Amino acid sequence: QVLSAALDYSRIRSIVSPLAVMGLTSQSVLLCSQDTKTPGLAVLVASLVNIIGDYILVAKMNWGIRGAAWATSMASILANGILVRKVWQKMQQWKKKQPRKVQDVPFLLLPTRQAFVSLIKLAGPIFFVLIGKIMGYSSMTITAGSFGIAPLACHNVLMRMFFFFGTWGDALSHSAQTFLPGLLYRKKLHDDAMSTSLTTTKPITTNEDIQSTNADSTNPRRLLKRLLLFSVGAGVLNSLSGRYIANSAGGSFTTDSSLIGLMSRASPFMGLANFIHPIAMTLEGSIIAGRDAGYLVGTYVFSLVLLLSHLRCVCNEFVAVYHALLLFQIVRIIQFGLRVWKRTSVSPKKGIEGTELCAA
Repeated sequence: QVLSAALDYSRIRSIVSPLAVMGLTSQSVLLCSQDTKTPGLAVLVASLVNIIGDYILVAKMNWGIRGAAWATSMASILANGILVRKVWQKMQQWKKKQPRKVQDVPFLLLPTRQAFVSLIKLAGPIFFVLIGKIMGYSSMTITAGSFGIAPLACHNVLMRMFFFFGTWGDALSHSAQTFLPGLLYRKKLHDDAMSTSLTTTKPITTNEDIQSTNADSTNPRRLLKRLLLFSVGAGVLNSLSGRYIANSAGGSFTTDSSLIGLMSRASPFMGLANFIHPIAMTLEGSIIAGRDAGYLVGTYVFSLVLLLSHLRCVCNEFVAVYHALLLFQIVRIIQFGLRVWKRTSVSPKKGIEGTELCAA
């Protein structure tokens, strides 16, 4: 029964998946151009359309899971259409400032072999990371389902809450990926200039030069510290809110006392995972910003193996699934934290000029 409903939902959602991929790409382009208003508008439109569609198709017309799928699909079409249209407008504005041969480049174009290889080198590790996350969270769902329908329903509610609060972590990760690369590039130019000055007879001695040097050196670290401070605050808010909802507001989701009891038992571990998640995502975003892809893939291989091993060998009850979720977040934050700490540590000999960030 669950499998049949899931297949119905997946078939309908797959119809709009090509546009969803275009939307995700467009969102990344807009974020890189520091346009956060358009993605925010797209999310707002998608939310409103989804809510209205669910009310009409599910509550009024009794279409069930198919109605929910069609409502989500319509929301996806509108939201991704907004993103793609904005990118098209930006591209038209950019073309007007370019030579004639560049103005003739179409909006959609198949990549050359060289461009495709470059794309694979850049996107391949990120694709692996996303697949690793999907495998890990899907394995948790499979394990929760093995304990019965009630634990599976409880898991669905808890993971909905986890991913809802997880949007803070995604936002901070995107912020790191959007703003850090430019600062890292400026820092590289600064380091190159410092190296050049050491080989010439013209040292950097003026106050203006010194202030510029210090600013270029510390800006990436300063931004990362601010993002981490925000992530800690978001983690505290997520943890307290998630635990309160699971402990005290379980009746808002179901009247089944067994489900409410399971939610209450798992809530401490979900709350701690919610606290760690935004911090781990901020660190992960900084690693992606520095294109430290090899390390990122290696950490996810280790984390995924550990998570799957725990689910297979240790989980003998439903609550143990959330032990695994917490373990997954702890391992990630330790690995990412050590990497970023190593890359941002100040050399005692070189001072601030010895700082690095994420293999920049």
